[in-house]
Amino acid sequence: METNFKEYAQIFKVLSDPTRLKILNRICGCECDKCAQNILVELNITQPTLSYHLKLLEEVGLITSTKNKNSKFYSINEKGFKELEEFFKVVRSKPYNCDNCNKKS
Repeated sequence: METNFKEYAQIFKVLSDPTRLKILNRICGCECDKCAQNILVELNITQPTLSYHLKLLEEVGLITSTKNKNSKFYSINEKGFKELEEFFKVVRSKPYNCDNCNKKS
C-alpha cells in the first residue's frame, strides 16, 4: 500500500488551525449530531467563519453533514479518523531506511 503523503499533508494543514480543532472537539465530544447553530454559540464566531471551517473539515473527510429542514447537522466521519489512525500505524511500523543508518562505522 502506497502512502499518499499529499492527502495526509492536506488533512494536517486543515487540522493546524486552532478554531478548526475547537470545532472538531465540539463535534467529537457530542454523542449526537451537532447543529451548526450550537457550535456558533459555543465558540462565539460568525456564521461565515464557521461555514468556512466546517467546509474544510468536511472536504478532508473528518466530518460529515446532513441537512434537516433549515438546519445542518455535523458528525464525525469514522472512516476519516480510521484512515488517520492507519497512517500513523504505517509510519510507525515501516521506518524509512536511511543510508546513513545502514553504514557501519
